[in-house]
Amino acid sequence: MRIEKDNIVIRSATIDDAEQLNRWWNDGNVMEHAGFPNGLGEPLEDTIENIKSREGKLNQLCIIEIDGKPVGELSYGFKDNTAYPGWKICDVNYQNKGYGTKIIRILFEYLFTDEVINSKVPVERIVWDTMLENRRAQHVYERKIGARKIKIQENSWKDQLGNLRSFVEYEITREEFFNKNTSIDS
Repeated sequence: MRIEKDNIVIRSATIDDAEQLNRWWNDGNVMEHAGFPNGLGEPLEDTIENIKSREGKLNQLCIIEIDGKPVGELSYGFKDNTAYPGWKICDVNYQNKGYGTKIIRILFEYLFTDEVINSKVPVERIVWDTMLENRRAQHVYERKIGARKIKIQENSWKDQLGNLRSFVEYEITREEFFNKNTSIDS
């Protein structure tokens, strides 16, 4: 898959992206917000297999590029007419600049409208989560995307350091998304 909008490209990851993904996933600074302050500790071979396992499938692992530079990653899968994405801007130089909102809107529009996806899994809603302490993300989801908070799961799992972690789950339906995001360019 490949989506281009202005200076943003979201495309399926290839074997050529394995080293970059592996560096990000093994970097505790990048992965701390997901509960992995020591990184994943994943061998490069496992990252390569992860990429290969998604070739030709609806579930995708993608690279986010801004101005031609890889700056982050996202993935998505499907179950029961629901898309389950996750994303992160890994390059700190591209965080807090409004790219996250744009990337989410581009991705959600794609998931709700792509003919290939919707011919196999008619996507009616999108569900994702974030760590409870990630207030910045929650602001974007609620105020800029128009998502609904559907669940707070407190102290539901332990991170690598043994700290209890909590998450917030969000949802937006097709109708809600298009009613609240009529101008994807904003």
